[in-house]
Amino acid sequence: MANLLTAHRPGHFTRLGCPKVVFNLVLLTFLAALRGATSYRGAYASICTNIKDEGTYLLEFILYHRWIGFGKIYVMDYNSRRPLSHLQMLMPFIKTGLVEYHYDADPRHHSILANRPFQDYSQGTAFQRCIDFAHRDHMWMAFIDTDEFLVLRKYAGDRPNVTAFLQRYEKYPGLAVNMRFFGSSGHVTRPEVGTLEAYTRCMPSSAWYNRHIKTIARLSQVLAIGGNPHEFRYLHNAVAVNEHGVPIKGPFSEPVSWDGIALHHYVTRSLAEFVFKMQRGPGGSQNKRSLDWFRAYEGNATESCTEGVQLWRSCCADQYASMRAALRRRSGSRTRGDIRGTVSGA
Repeated sequence: MANLLTAHRPGHFTRLGCPKVVFNLVLLTFLAALRGATSYRGAYASICTNIKDEGTYLLEFILYHRWIGFGKIYVMDYNSRRPLSHLQMLMPFIKTGLVEYHYDADPRHHSILANRPFQDYSQGTAFQRCIDFAHRDHMWMAFIDTDEFLVLRKYAGDRPNVTAFLQRYEKYPGLAVNMRFFGSSGHVTRPEVGTLEAYTRCMPSSAWYNRHIKTIARLSQVLAIGGNPHEFRYLHNAVAVNEHGVPIKGPFSEPVSWDGIALHHYVTRSLAEFVFKMQRGPGGSQNKRSLDWFRAYEGNATESCTEGVQLWRSCCADQYASMRAALRRRSGSRTRGDIRGTVSGA
């Protein structure tokens, strides 16, 4: 099992466990300096995402981000119940080199103790791994979750192009992208269409939640993860900037700015899916969510945001529907306990 699930980057991981991340700033600075400021040998833009029991959410996440120009996606699977199912579903993308899949079942990466540092959790471990083994391979890496979709709002041609967008930020160590939080849009169970199309009720820019950022980091300038999933430590004490070049320290950026790029965060999806997320638990902290969180998200999602609908239809709607149908046929009847199938992403 271990050899199979870690075989897509031979030599980096020889067991399911992972060495504890140790921050030696002198060593990290030296290693980062060796990387070179502009050299890389793989795709220009990449993604690192940490998952657990995501199912076909992975399909729409990969299809969409490939469509806007990301050339590599690192899927870091923490202790999913059906890792081989994930691996089978991802195999077409793995064979083309788009996806690299890693599995981790080390119990140390989901500590039951409160107030543990971020690097002790599965998400922190996954992000640091991506930095360590991919820092020579890409100019940029976005550190986002599978319920988050990067939306480019101004672009030339028939589709967004993340390479063209990021080229203007190459003098900065990282780009801090404001989130835009969405509610359930009235869905009680998982809808048939993709996330971008299904959910259109979002929070206004004044909502507190939207101050959160996620980072697209220039890998040659990254020392290590920060103390949370939003920020990173860079060479020479540099800081990331927002889309207008304003320096951003910490996990928040205000005033909120979505002029050219936004990170759509479908934090609840449907009610049933949110309940499943509550039961699964978080990947980067001990902040367990309750239905009170769901009600708060719903109460703040007072605006209509429909740009994702056309993006999804132009990008991937037909391909996603056919791939999902094929997976259902392969796995047999979908009627067994729709909470497990529909909610966990089957």
